[in-house]
Amino acid sequence: MLFLVYYIFMINFDALTLSLFLKENKEFFLNAKIQKIQQPSRSELVFSCRNKYESKKFYINFNPEFYHLCFMSEITEKRRNFTIPKTAPMFCMLLRKYIQNAKIVDVRVPQYERIFELYFEYYDELNEKNIICLAVELMGKYSNVILYNYDTNVIIGCAHNVSSEKSRERELYGSLPYIYPIKQKKKNLLKTDFETFKTNINNLSSKYYYLVSSIIEDFSKYYNNEELYNKLTVFLSQKNYTAYIKNDYSKYCLYDFGDSFQVKNINEMIDEYFSYHQQRKMFENLKTNIDKFINTQLKKLYMLKEKQENQIAKLDKALSYKNKADILMANLYYLTPGQKSVRLKDFEGKEIEISLDENMSIKENANRYYALYKKTKTAFEHAQIMVRETNSQILYYEEQKYYINASSDIEYLKEIFNELKGENFTKEEKTEKVDFVVYKGIKIYIGKNIKQNDYILSKISASEDIWFHTLNTAGAHVLIKKNNSKEIISDDIILKAAQLTKEFSSQKNNSKTSVIYTLRKYVKKANKKLAFVTYKNETEIIV
Repeated sequence: MLFLVYYIFMINFDALTLSLFLKENKEFFLNAKIQKIQQPSRSELVFSCRNKYESKKFYINFNPEFYHLCFMSEITEKRRNFTIPKTAPMFCMLLRKYIQNAKIVDVRVPQYERIFELYFEYYDELNEKNIICLAVELMGKYSNVILYNYDTNVIIGCAHNVSSEKSRERELYGSLPYIYPIKQKKKNLLKTDFETFKTNINNLSSKYYYLVSSIIEDFSKYYNNEELYNKLTVFLSQKNYTAYIKNDYSKYCLYDFGDSFQVKNINEMIDEYFSYHQQRKMFENLKTNIDKFINTQLKKLYMLKEKQENQIAKLDKALSYKNKADILMANLYYLTPGQKSVRLKDFEGKEIEISLDENMSIKENANRYYALYKKTKTAFEHAQIMVRETNSQILYYEEQKYYINASSDIEYLKEIFNELKGENFTKEEKTEKVDFVVYKGIKIYIGKNIKQNDYILSKISASEDIWFHTLNTAGAHVLIKKNNSKEIISDDIILKAAQLTKEFSSQKNNSKTSVIYTLRKYVKKANKKLAFVTYKNETEIIV
């Protein structure tokens, strides 16, 4: 009994909720036709059912983290974000063979079990009628879906085969007899009189006593009150219940437990509650994957930048080559060939030692140093260009990271992830919603993600408008939209736009931040990345 009540308040899918779901939807299940079967993932099934001129999508999730079943609405189906594989998994093909286009002849939930059974009529190759059962076992890490012949009790197939290596108590795979899970030794409260219940509660150890008192309101004061006992038995006998979900989605329950909202039925409670947590989990996983991808790219870029900066550090070495060549040319007629090195004074009067190739003339040695100078200088100049490019790429990834961490839209994250990985990314031709403030008659637009930034640059801005961004850090693209190209923008409007630029950036909490601004015509998109730009003729101010 204790565990039954406890499950009602947790993310676990309990036997009481399952039995109420059946009670609520049994009429639709009976004689419903299975029109389509899909398996979006290893632990999900979707059955398109039709009955009484109505179509519904029956969803089964047997993932150990989110095991449940319900009829999905269009909204919650979108939340679950299915991707149907091009090739159906083997178990899906098996279900299509036996129960697609079949009618449900019965539906049951064994008493106090988290097993949902759908029964179908099936005609074999000899045109003999068989009763086939699809048993959905919702039991945490042991959750499974089993198709078996009810007449012979032989398993046809399982979503997850369970061998003797995985379980010593219960094997599950094709050709074995189907047996129910081992029953847990729990007392049935509905068949327990009050005095026995009272005695059992009084004998509980302190930790179990605390568990019960934390679950049932006022239990600590009135655990031996017969009125509370009667309320509890009425509740468990399904005679008085209503579906509720806590406002923060941390729990669901069959009566109002405060700080919660009521839903119209059990199915909506299950569907709304679990789809919310599934979407949240997918969103967090996607964010983690994108963050990991970006961090990997940034690590490579920082290593590359270090190598490039090492090349830049060779400028002094290049100048020393030129200096040695100049000294040799100045002393060309005073030196004798065939020496391994010479000590000469440079143009500042300091004595330096110059290594020579004894097989070359003095002029050839000077030309060798000039060649080394030219090669090292070229590498230095190239490294300077590459460092600027690398810094731009680093800023690009840092900016994506900033927006991704601030985002709450899973579709937006998917689009950006595709772009980051270099996959096909096509912008929808639609008007993007971009926030703006009006200050002294001037609109100041604020791009709060990279799609909005791109829309500001591509669609909203004109060449004489003023573009803002924090210097070398991630943040919004901010744009002062002039009413006409010749309008003069005052300093206080510039300051206001700069303050907004800081507010919507990773530097928001810094005491001082550098903000740059320039005319839109000096801002260019680079490398076809969304809102990845280069700029010139900028002015820097401190905010």
